[in-house]
Amino acid sequence: MKDNQSKYSVAIIISVGLHVVLLVLLGLSATSAPLKPQPKMKTIQAVVVSEQAVKQHADRIKRTEQEKRRKEQQRLQQAEDRINKLNEERRQKEAAIVKAKNDQRKAEQAAKRAETKRAEKEVERKLAEVAALKAEQHRLKKVEERKKAEAATKKAEQAAAAADKKRKAAEEKERKRQAAVVAENKRKKAEAAKQERKRQEAEKKRVAEQKRKAAEKEHQRLAKIERDREERLMQEQIEAEFASELESEIQQLDAVRQQEVLSEVDKYQARIQSSIQRNMLTSDAMKGKSCALNIRLSDSGLVLSVTSGKGDRIVCRAGVNAVNKVGSLPMSTDPDVASKLKNINLIFRPEI
Repeated sequence: MKDNQSKYSVAIIISVGLHVVLLVLLGLSATSAPLKPQPKMKTIQAVVVSEQAVKQHADRIKRTEQEKRRKEQQRLQQAEDRINKLNEERRQKEAAIVKAKNDQRKAEQAAKRAETKRAEKEVERKLAEVAALKAEQHRLKKVEERKKAEAATKKAEQAAAAADKKRKAAEEKERKRQAAVVAENKRKKAEAAKQERKRQEAEKKRVAEQKRKAAEKEHQRLAKIERDREERLMQEQIEAEFASELESEIQQLDAVRQQEVLSEVDKYQARIQSSIQRNMLTSDAMKGKSCALNIRLSDSGLVLSVTSGKGDRIVCRAGVNAVNKVGSLPMSTDPDVASKLKNINLIFRPEI
C-alpha cells in the first residue's frame, strides 16, 4: 500500500514539474519572439492564471489518485473480508464434521452398552420367571396336599359315621335276635343255626368286600404316586432344559462381552504404543530392536510404575524414559477394559 502511495506522489510531482517547465518554455518563447510590446500587468496576470490552472489540475490528479487509492483499499479490504469469511466457514464445517464423528462414536458406544444391559435384564427376567414358576408349583403342591388331607378327613368321618350306624343297627338286630332266640329257643334252634350260618357268610362277604375296597384304594394311591412321580420327573426335565438354555445364553453373552473387552484393550494398547513412540528419543542404533515393558496405571491412566524386561538395553532405557515423560497414558472408562489396562506388558519396537 505504501509503494502505491509513493508511486502516486512521484507521478503528481512529475506532472507538476512538466507543467512548470512548459510554462518556462512558453515564457522564453514570448521574450525571444518579435512581438508587440504588451502591458506589464497583463503578462503577470497570465502567468498567475496558468499557475492556478496547474494547481487545479494537480489537485484534480491528486483527488483522482486518492479516489483510486480509496477504491483499491476498499477492494483489498473486501477481498480480505471474503477470505476471512471463507476461512471461518471452513473451520465451522471442519468442527461440525469432527463433532458429528464424535457424536456417532458416542452413539455407537451407548448402543452397545444398552444392548448389553438389555441382555442382562433379559437374563434376570428369565431367572425371575423360573423362580416364580417354582414358587407357583410349590403353592399348587401345598394346595393339593391340603385338599387330599381334607378329603381323607372327610372320608374318615363318613366311614366312622357309617360304622357307628352299622354298629347300632347290629346291636339292635342282635337284641331282637336274642329276644327271639330266648322266646323261640326251643322252637327255632335249627332256624337259629341257619341264621348263624347266613350271618357268618355275610360277615365273610363283608370282610372280603372291605379287603377288595382297601386293595382298590391302595392301587389308586400307588397309581397316584406314580403319576405324581412322572409329573415331577417331567417338570424337573423341563426345568433342567430351561436352565441349560439359560446357561448357554449367559455363556454366549459372556463370550461377546469378553470379545468386546479384548477389542477395546487392543485399541488402547495401540494408542499407548503411539503415545510412547511420540515421546521417545530414537536413533539408528535402535533399528530392528525391541524391549519388553511392564506398565502399571491408575484408574485415570496416571503412570504408577514402568519396568523393562528382556530386550535391547538402549531401547529399554529410551522406552522407560518416554513413559515417565508422558506421565499419563490413555485409559478407558469401561471398568472391564480398565482392569486389563492397569497392568500391561508391551513388546515395544521403535519406529525408525
